[in-house]
Amino acid sequence: MVKKSKASKGSSGTKSGEGGKSKKQKKGSGKGSSSSRRKEARQELKEANKRPQKRAHGKEVDETRQRLRSKWLERQLSRGPGSRVGPERRTLLLEMAQLQLAAGRSKAALQSLREALDMDPEDVDFAVRGPLLCLYLDKAMTEEAASLLKGPLFEDAMQGDLPAEPSAKQREAVTAGCYSIALLSYISVRVVREYKKPKAVEEAEERLLKRLQKAHQQNPFIAEFLAFAPAFESTFPFGCELPEASGAEKLEEQLLEALRYCCQWGGRGQAPVWLDTNATVRRFIRETLFEAEDASDAAPLAPLAEASPNEAPVLQRWRRAREEAMQLWATEMAQEAGFGREEQMEEEVLTEDEEIRDPGH
Repeated sequence: MVKKSKASKGSSGTKSGEGGKSKKQKKGSGKGSSSSRRKEARQELKEANKRPQKRAHGKEVDETRQRLRSKWLERQLSRGPGSRVGPERRTLLLEMAQLQLAAGRSKAALQSLREALDMDPEDVDFAVRGPLLCLYLDKAMTEEAASLLKGPLFEDAMQGDLPAEPSAKQREAVTAGCYSIALLSYISVRVVREYKKPKAVEEAEERLLKRLQKAHQQNPFIAEFLAFAPAFESTFPFGCELPEASGAEKLEEQLLEALRYCCQWGGRGQAPVWLDTNATVRRFIRETLFEAEDASDAAPLAPLAEASPNEAPVLQRWRRAREEAMQLWATEMAQEAGFGREEQMEEEVLTEDEEIRDPGH
C-alpha cells in the first residue's frame, strides 16, 4: 500500500479548497445575476407604471354606451314598464330605433318604427313619419315610401295643413316629404324613364321641376349639399355626428335640419340615396336650381350671416364647406364647357366631311 505524501495531500487539499472556493463564487455569482434580474424587472414595472395608461377613444366609448343602452331598452321593452302597450313603450321604441340605425341594424329599426306608428297611427308628435320615410328610401322600398307620402301623414302637412308656428319636428317632417317626393319623381322620370309618350314625358318633367323647386324653398341648404356633395362630404361625412343647436337661431336650425336629412336620416343620410340614382343627378340639381336662365338676380345660394367669432360651430363648418363647393362648381363648369366645345368641334368636322363627300354639291 502506497502512502500519499503530505505534500501531495496538501496540494490536493489546496486544489480542493480552490475548487470549493470557485464553486462558492459561482453560487454567489448566480445569486447576483438573479437579484439583478429581479431589480431590472422591478425597474421596468416602475417605468411602466409611470407611462400614461391607454384609454378608449371617444368612438369606442360611444359604442360601448350605445350597447349598454340598447340592452337596457331591450329589458324595458320585454319585462319592464315598456312591455305594455302605451306611450312609454312607443317612446322606448323610438329611442331603440335610433340606436339600431346607429349600429347599422336597419331591419330591426324598421320594425321598431313600424310598431311605434301602429301604436299611434296619426303620429301626433311627428316623431315617426320622417325617419320611417327616409328608411324606406334608404332600403329602396319605393312603393312603401310612395304610399306613405300619399297618405294623410304627409299629404295634408305638405299642402300647408300645419299650425301657424309649426314645431321643429313638424317642419323637418315636411322637409323630408318635399325632398322625398322630388327624389321619387327624379327616379321615375330620369332613371327608370316610366313615361314614353312625348306629352306624358313633358308633364312628368314639369312635375319634377315643381317638386324640386318646392323642396328647395322648404330648405335651400339641402339642395346646396346635394348639388355639391363631394365638397360638403369632406366636412360633413355621411353618418357623422352633428353638434347640438347652440341657440334658437333660424339659420342654425335650418343647417342642422339639412345635415340631419343629408347625413343621418335613414341610417347613413339621404344624400347617398340621391347620389346613387345616376351620375347626372348633381348636375341636374345644380342647373335646375342654381344656373337656371330665368332665375332672379338674387344670389343662387341661400345667404349666410356675416362671419363672427361667436357664431355657431355648424355655421363655421358650413362656411368652409361652401368655399370648397364654389371651387368644385367652377371646376365642373369649366370641364363641362370644355367637353361641350370638343363635341361641337367633332360635329363640325363630321359636317365638313359629309359636305365633301356629298355628290349633290
